[in-house]
Amino acid sequence: PSPSVALVKVTEENKVTTASILGGLAGLLVGGVWVGAGLFAAGSYLAKKEDSDVSKALKGVASGSLEVLNFGAYLNDKYAVTDKLGSAFSEAVEGAKTGSGSSSDSVESVTSFIDGAVDAVRQADKEIDFKGTFGTLAASASDLASQAVEKVIEANETYKITDQ
Repeated sequence: PSPSVALVKVTEENKVTTASILGGLAGLLVGGVWVGAGLFAAGSYLAKKEDSDVSKALKGVASGSLEVLNFGAYLNDKYAVTDKLGSAFSEAVEGAKTGSGSSSDSVESVTSFIDGAVDAVRQADKEIDFKGTFGTLAASASDLASQAVEKVIEANETYKITDQ
């Protein structure tokens, strides 16, 4: 057996990205899209501050979240949860094929559709690398949000917008 590798490496950049994503998800759940976007940007900006207690807290929560995600992936690898679920689903479909009689054609058509969809997703993942692409996209979005907040703060300091 090959050694298991973490699903997401726990690095400073990944902690900042995860902190902003968690803030965005919390805001989305509590207040909707605009609150989610605001908390995403705020989380990104605050997590990048080096000497801030808020930054340390956000990175701590993000690190814990990444560890939980990696532990879940470890358990999935160890106990083959998704493989067992897939096998149970396949067995249920096979049972429906053999026991359904007149509707076996419809079961066969659904099975071939699902098999085609699974193959298409696997092929697309090989070509696109969904995990890597999503990680890069999330890190870029977090970085852009942090830069946008910094520009707003600079503009406020220059033009004293909040003082008016």
